[in-house]
Amino acid sequence: MAYFPLFIDLKDKNILIVGGGKVAERKIDVLLQFLPNITVITKEIKSERIKELYEKNKIRLKLKPFDMEDLKDRDLVIVAVDNIPLQEKIYRECVKRKIPVNSVDSLDFCSFIFPAIVREDDIVIGISTSGKAPSLAGKLKEIIRDCLPENLKSVLKDMVRLRESLPKGRERQKILINFLKKRLED
Repeated sequence: MAYFPLFIDLKDKNILIVGGGKVAERKIDVLLQFLPNITVITKEIKSERIKELYEKNKIRLKLKPFDMEDLKDRDLVIVAVDNIPLQEKIYRECVKRKIPVNSVDSLDFCSFIFPAIVREDDIVIGISTSGKAPSLAGKLKEIIRDCLPENLKSVLKDMVRLRESLPKGRERQKILINFLKKRLED
């Protein structure tokens, strides 16, 4: 079954990452673009990037084993460890607490899918294979990124300005569509 794409505001949300390796590092790097508060819990740091982000005060870090109390006041949880029993345990508790959870590479222990993301300023494209083939989503990300027009940022900026200057309604829609046709053909 396909997953429904949902874009949410993560600014100031409390996100927990369980794990301190390369997979956790990749998830953190994507999430930081959206300004959440990230706490990483791991027994040991296996990523220099995570250590660097902590030293620069970009994330919080707790060097300790995971405990269910760590879920308190969390808005989103990413489980980036190979320990399947721990993934299942965290997943079940997150479901009880109604906290969205993603256990990397374990679709059975996910309430949401972490998409491949293409981001150009405020334009965000999420790509998912509903967890069935993440490497395909990654390849599609590259293809899509290469297809985007070079003037996309300026088109968005001009489009927003034009949209805000016009009254709502069908006429505005027609004007905006014509504007896009001209600008994206340049």
